[in-house]
Amino acid sequence: MKKKKLPIGRPPRIDKDNKAVPSGERGTLPGEKRKTYIVNTELANKIDAIAYWDRISVKEVVKDAFIDKIKKYEKKNGTIKLP
Repeated sequence: MKKKKLPIGRPPRIDKDNKAVPSGERGTLPGEKRKTYIVNTELANKIDAIAYWDRISVKEVVKDAFIDKIKKYEKKNGTIKLP
């Protein structure tokens, strides 16, 4: 009897239109993308502390920081044009 070859790893996530979802979007909500950034240790610890004391997720703290920075940038430099 021949052994079956099992696939290694998880199968790709399929969206509602039967298309494979890119790995950067797996495990995210619609309209979100997974990104990785290198952050100074002290800043990372402060972000963790803010999330803990405000009882919100680190994701929410980072999102708020990004929104604030983008608003300040656009106020000074105008709307950011995306490619």
